[in-house]
Amino acid sequence: MESFMLYSLKSSVCLAAAFLLFYLLLRHETFHHIKRLVLLTMIAASFVAPILTIRVKSAGTDNPHLQVGPVSPQITRMLDGESVFARISEPVNYRKPVINQVVLLYFAGVAFQLAFLIYSFVRILLFLRSSRKTVFQGRKIWLVREKQSPFCFGNRIVISEKDFVEHGPQIILHEQVHLKGWHSLDLIIAETVLLVTWYNPFSWLLMHELKQVHEFEADHNVILQGVNSADYQLLLVRNVAGEPRFKLANQFRQSNIKSRIHMMNKRKSSPGSLLKLLVFLPLIALMVQLFAQKVSDPVKDEPLAKDHGKYLVLKPDQLKLLGLEVNQSGLFYKNFREGKPDKGMLCLYFTNEMYSTSIILKKGEKLPGHSEPVRILKNLQTTGFDFYPVVVAGFNGSRTLEIHAPSGNPEQKLLPVQVNMAELNLGKRADTLLFWFLPTESLKKILSPLVNAEDYVQLCPPDPRDAR
Repeated sequence: MESFMLYSLKSSVCLAAAFLLFYLLLRHETFHHIKRLVLLTMIAASFVAPILTIRVKSAGTDNPHLQVGPVSPQITRMLDGESVFARISEPVNYRKPVINQVVLLYFAGVAFQLAFLIYSFVRILLFLRSSRKTVFQGRKIWLVREKQSPFCFGNRIVISEKDFVEHGPQIILHEQVHLKGWHSLDLIIAETVLLVTWYNPFSWLLMHELKQVHEFEADHNVILQGVNSADYQLLLVRNVAGEPRFKLANQFRQSNIKSRIHMMNKRKSSPGSLLKLLVFLPLIALMVQLFAQKVSDPVKDEPLAKDHGKYLVLKPDQLKLLGLEVNQSGLFYKNFREGKPDKGMLCLYFTNEMYSTSIILKKGEKLPGHSEPVRILKNLQTTGFDFYPVVVAGFNGSRTLEIHAPSGNPEQKLLPVQVNMAELNLGKRADTLLFWFLPTESLKKILSPLVNAEDYVQLCPPDPRDAR
């Protein structure tokens, strides 16, 4: 939900910039069809830019993101008589109450806007059911007895019987322009924008401007059809008292009459005015630059020690084979040590905010806290494998996890699996991690369709900080 709201905020900023530029440069121009296309294009750009993905080059280990995360002092615990050492970074509370309340308020506004939209749609349908159909110049017209501002909805033209008798040809000609121009589709798009960005005043201004352009375009085409300009303007003035009632309809009297008359009498814009359209291209480029999702495409890092051998590199969709789960919040792992519940549970998470945490739980112990990563771990199923990572380290040597038993074999070889975080599309995170797994037979079997695990098994290098 938070990510959708962030998307809405980014789109709102783009819409605000687009509207202000349109208002300053094009509002008084007379090429109405082009103005309409500009508005629709800027709406599309405002909603597409935040979801675009741009791949950017990042340096190797000199990149400041190549850090495993803030690490707290080491802790030592006893699990079943075995000394277990781990470095655990500080977890972060991702769901603050204030943020939750803002998200709730946002979606309450969306629900209200949607309910009002459905209400308006139902009213139009009920209104159409109460009207009677007739045919005028080969087109079906819906006539109503009560006084109602003429409007079109979809492929229907609705007009009061009084207006039909007195000014039918001019009004129907006006509404036909709306029908042929698919202006109803524009209104549906605009209402969708309001649904997502209801809190943005520029969205409402843009909606008003789009309807205004529709009326300018329709008025211009009516005059081109040979209708006397003075008579048509007098018709608009006489019918100004009509009440607009429907959000999804183009209504004959809904726009500012003074502006429409002024635009009809305005001198046609010069061809050179079209050059103003070029200003919108840098704006679209700026939208993409500021709000598109940037995914690092890192240059391959070289390990600090050249004799560490080669590491097994798996694709993001192959990490699940080892029990590593990837979602938009980060990379997660949960398993019983040695695949046995009585041995304690190992939980890991690596978020898009550059935090890396390892938590080792005793039998029956529950995960602490209520942060988003902890919530995900609580709902995550344990892998059930008899293998698990005993060391998680970055190429810079820093450890997020290190488990060792003094009585164990110090020459125990492990299987290093390299995970390039940039490939997981976790925000700005672009570091590279090494998961050192115990090379059990079941692990080798799982990987056998892909590689021969024995080709990668090697000694895990010591933590360089221990030598300081």
